[in-house]
Amino acid sequence: LDGLVSGWVSLMERSNGETSRSVMLNRGNEGKRCYGPIPVIELRILLQNTGYSNGVISFPDQQFAVDASTRRKGEKMMEVCSDERFKKRVLHIEKRGAEVVSQSKSLGQDMCSLGLFEYAILSVHIHARGCSTAAKFCNRAKKVQLLVSINGTTRPLVIPFYSMNGQP
Repeated sequence: LDGLVSGWVSLMERSNGETSRSVMLNRGNEGKRCYGPIPVIELRILLQNTGYSNGVISFPDQQFAVDASTRRKGEKMMEVCSDERFKKRVLHIEKRGAEVVSQSKSLGQDMCSLGLFEYAILSVHIHARGCSTAAKFCNRAKKVQLLVSINGTTRPLVIPFYSMNGQP
C-alpha cells in the first residue's frame, strides 16, 4: 500500500538447504496425531508503518499462504498450523525506541499494531508442498498476501518474491 505500509519477506534457509522437518500432523478422521516429515520453510516478514500518522495500522491475526500459481494452475502453500512449535510468532516490535517481544494471540485479534515508523518482524512457517529444497521453493513462490487494517478498513498488502535476478 504505497506510502502507508511497507512489507519485506526473507527466507530463513537451513544450513543444508533442505526443507524436510518432522511436524505433528492430524491423521484420519479420528483426530489421531503423529509426527511425520513434510517440507517446511520459515519466512520472516518485516512490516513497517511508513506513512500513516492518523492512528495505528493493525495486522489482524490471519492464516498465511504463499501463492505458487502458474498460468495453468492456481496453487497456495499454506501456513503450518498443526504443530505448536511452528506457529506464527511476532519476533520483534519496535515501538518508538522501546523493544517489545510478544507471541501471536488467538485468531480474531490483532497480531500487532504499528504507529508511524514503527515496525514488527513476524516468523511464519509454510508447508512448502513439492519443494524439497529452499531453492525449489524460491523458484515456485510468487507472493505472500497479508490483511492490513487502516482506519477501520481492511485491505490486502501483497509482498512479491523476487528471483535472484531481481525479477518478480
